[in-house]
Amino acid sequence: MTLCDTFKQLAVDTWDDILKGRNVSYQLKEETLTDLNMLELKTKHPTEILTTVYNKRQEGSNGSDWEWWFNGISGRWIGFRVQAKIINIQTEEFEHLHYRNPTTHIYQCDKLIQHALNGVPKIPLYCFFIQTNNAAHLSNWPCGTVPRQKDLYGCSLTSAFTVRHLRSGNRKHLSDIDPSLKPWHCLVCCNNYGKSDDIVENIEAYAIQNFDLQNVGDFDVKLPEKFSTDDPPYYVRATTENQKKRNFEPPDKDIDGLVVFTQKKSKKQ
Repeated sequence: MTLCDTFKQLAVDTWDDILKGRNVSYQLKEETLTDLNMLELKTKHPTEILTTVYNKRQEGSNGSDWEWWFNGISGRWIGFRVQAKIINIQTEEFEHLHYRNPTTHIYQCDKLIQHALNGVPKIPLYCFFIQTNNAAHLSNWPCGTVPRQKDLYGCSLTSAFTVRHLRSGNRKHLSDIDPSLKPWHCLVCCNNYGKSDDIVENIEAYAIQNFDLQNVGDFDVKLPEKFSTDDPPYYVRATTENQKKRNFEPPDKDIDGLVVFTQKKSKKQ
């Protein structure tokens, strides 16, 4: 099974899991679905995917970040800082999308962006776990590689800058986010952007053209022209070089885990 196939299957599984919860009025948590998806990725790709889970999960229902790093056959890397949010099956809203720390008054989205751009720059994304029975939602299909299948929206991505823009008016309903959503398989399946055998080149080209990374508004941040790099952060190197013992410190207290995808030269992603 290719990485593309796995991402598609996990999106469908996520959609189905939320639907099961909806049918019995049981609200799943994003931490649960994140753990299940990470476990399945590791199980299906044990030699291509390395994971590190940090034992500093933050208390409460507002979640912690993950980092995803992709290493291509060229040797280059690209990273993402990702925050997961799950749809509320009663309201079809993402309740804590615009969470603000009551002590520091810093928005979670702003912190996500800042963490992403600290050190080696990473692309800040939100991953939405979605299921809906409303035919009016998710009617658009932005993927030109895979035929339309609504449950592939089960795991969907959008830029943290888009989420920051939605903060005006406290917009957090699925209908507010819908226009910007990209099924997460697009990140690893689409070859129409980089048009390369190297997964990092394709991912970077796709991300730059689809995640509205220049819509910074009044946020005082500077984005790099390119996010790919030859030199990933120390904790990523440590994960790849010390597979049996990875007890190094995480980059900050808000990160929950790390996933490293390594493209194999003998396999086409």
